[in-house]
Amino acid sequence: MTMASMLMLAYLVGSIPFGYVLVRVVKGLDVRDHGSHNMGAINVGRVGGMWLGIATLVADAGKAMAMVLLAHRLAMPASVVAAAAFLVMAGHAYSLWFLLRDGRFAEGKGVACALGVMIGLAQVNVLPWPSALAPLSLWALGLVAPRVLFGRWYWISPVTMLASACIPAAVWAAHPPGPYLFLSVAMVALILARHRNNIRRLIAGTEPRLGERLTELGSGIPTGAARGRQGPRHGSAPRPESSRLREVDDES
Repeated sequence: MTMASMLMLAYLVGSIPFGYVLVRVVKGLDVRDHGSHNMGAINVGRVGGMWLGIATLVADAGKAMAMVLLAHRLAMPASVVAAAAFLVMAGHAYSLWFLLRDGRFAEGKGVACALGVMIGLAQVNVLPWPSALAPLSLWALGLVAPRVLFGRWYWISPVTMLASACIPAAVWAAHPPGPYLFLSVAMVALILARHRNNIRRLIAGTEPRLGERLTELGSGIPTGAARGRQGPRHGSAPRPESSRLREVDDES
């Protein structure tokens, strides 16, 4: 396999919308017409149930990890491995399939893919496991600590952005080849760019707290959200006004 074909494959694999496919196959629904309209694990769990959400998380992280492992197994140089890892995330965030089908990209923040990249780099000994899992540990701590200390959940998006911003430090601490340092910065830039709507809502004071998401996730009941869309997708029933809730962007 040539370097160019490896990079193209990474983008195409990243573009596979596992969350959309799982909800469509199991529930017969378009996940983009429900909840936050996002195809990440949280919204899939909200629309299709907890197990579909978990499956989406594993699949999205797995496709990124698989591309890192494949590029390494094919003895690609570090620059190609790093580029392939980033292109998986880019494919997830800007899926070609939906651009061709709908004329627009679907929502995706690349957080689960970033986790897959870090795990993949640890498996090929580019990163030690503590460095690879440090951002995930910080994310989990940031979610749980307010609940333990103050008895309430806070916002998930600031925790996700903060944990993601620590990726370059975690990678730098392992002293890997230069391309992986550039990869870590590019990963953070992509994730933060995809959180721009969350940042706007945080500034406006309209970002929902994590507890609201956990309630929706546990119920597994599809919910609507206003996004200024012109109407339901072709073949889907119109959503009643009462079912439209405040928009919540998810973290995958």
